[in-house]
Amino acid sequence: MIRINLLPAEKKPIRSTARQYLVLFAGSVLLTAVAIAFIWNSQAREIQRLQQRESALKAEAAKYAKYEKILQELKQQRETIEKKKEIIRGLERDRDKMARVLALLSLWVPAERVWFESVTVTDNKVEVSGIALSNESVAEFMRNLEQSPFVVRGSVILAHSKQTAMGDRKLREYRLTWSMVPYSQVKAALAQKDQSPGAPASEKASPGPAAQEKPQG
Repeated sequence: MIRINLLPAEKKPIRSTARQYLVLFAGSVLLTAVAIAFIWNSQAREIQRLQQRESALKAEAAKYAKYEKILQELKQQRETIEKKKEIIRGLERDRDKMARVLALLSLWVPAERVWFESVTVTDNKVEVSGIALSNESVAEFMRNLEQSPFVVRGSVILAHSKQTAMGDRKLREYRLTWSMVPYSQVKAALAQKDQSPGAPASEKASPGPAAQEKPQG
């Protein structure tokens, strides 16, 4: 037997499916909006935190900049003081050299026959200008200088010699130059000589002319 179903086919509800799609779409949009709002809020807080950090760093940098300026001023003052101290030390060294040169001249200049008018000391170089009675007086002065332990051997040079007149008396202009031995070297040499086992007792007890001419200071 053949059966034929004459009942109409069941139709699916179209409205119910569309409503589900609409709800799903609205939920997706809402979730996306919430996510965007959360990210935006997080970024805004991070930007605010970074701005506050930047302001704090600028304030701290400004504070340290003030101290940096003070340090620079102190450094400049220290450099100025060091320069002044070096100038003072140089003047003291020059003063000591001049004192030794004058002591040397007072010991070895031929009395009443040689006079000096100017004395110049540059480092270890000495230049003396003056008047002498004769060439022999100048030569004696040069020999005396060569005997001094404070003068480098062979460095005494007659740079200028000229006859001049003072009233009706003929005199001799001269200019001598020589090199000085540093006082520390002379002192060390004299100490070594005194401590030498072969040195006579009389020399240790009574220094010779070379030791007696040692300037004080």
